[in-house]
Amino acid sequence: MFELIWGLLNGILFIYFIIICFKSVKLVKENIGVLAALIFVIGLLSFISKPIEKNIIDKNIEILNQTNPTKAFDGNSFFREITLEDNLTSNINLSIVVGENKTTKALSILNANSNRTGFIFGTNWNAKNIDIDIQKNQNYCNYVVFGILEWKILGFTIYLEDKTFSGKALLKE
Repeated sequence: MFELIWGLLNGILFIYFIIICFKSVKLVKENIGVLAALIFVIGLLSFISKPIEKNIIDKNIEILNQTNPTKAFDGNSFFREITLEDNLTSNINLSIVVGENKTTKALSILNANSNRTGFIFGTNWNAKNIDIDIQKNQNYCNYVVFGILEWKILGFTIYLEDKTFSGKALLKE
């Protein structure tokens, strides 16, 4: 519920900021001139279009596999998704790509990623570490996911919340 209120607060502040910008451009145009208003608008747009240095969507955490360092895999693979946190407005999920060796039928983790879906306006999830341990000759794994939830207002980080999730996940039914 708090995330919904935080997102609505961000939306209201953003709309108010846009109104202030339009009124400021009108005042600059009337008092200083059209050229000054144009430079002012270009300056505002340069702040808004600042590139994001770290985009978590493009970030993928590599799985260290000591038994198969070349990542060559011969067998079937399948996808599992585990819900780590289920809120009123958003979910944090762990996605695992599991491989089953063709000859030995042993399971191995090929890839893992953590993401957040839902209404996420004003917050940002950054997965920092994903640790997955497959139990030998078992169909489940133990996982630990550590990440940081950033609480932002108009793009500025106000608070960083550490989150750690751990549990067991069924890999093959």
